Amino acid sequence: MSEHLIEYVARDRTGITAVVTTTSVIDVDTVIRNISAGHSGYYVARNWKRTPVRSLTSFGGAYLFANWDGSKRNMLHDLAFPNQTRTLPLAPRRPSRFREALAAVFGRR
Repeated sequence: MSEHLIEYVARDRTGITAVVTTTSVIDVDTVIRNISAGHSGYYVARNWKRTPVRSLTSFGGAYLFANWDGSKRNMLHDLAFPNQTRTLPLAPRRPSRFREALAAVFGRR
């Protein structure tokens, strides 16, 4: 049985959609099938611990689960890529009319 290190996961609003290993990107359904059939194993190496990734079945279907700190939370979501953010350029600020009047009366420094 081969084992693969999971480095990142890709997700959307429905959950994890793909797994990024050291060698390739694998669809989550393929990963679940491989774990359930025993063909290959997947693990996460976080906080100096090797944590196996399990396939659990729920009402919504099968999903991947890994927990390396002992809580009940699915920590695979912590491996997701951060959302891309853009900074918008700010429009130049026009001085207020009051400040323009003060500058005209008292002069600019």
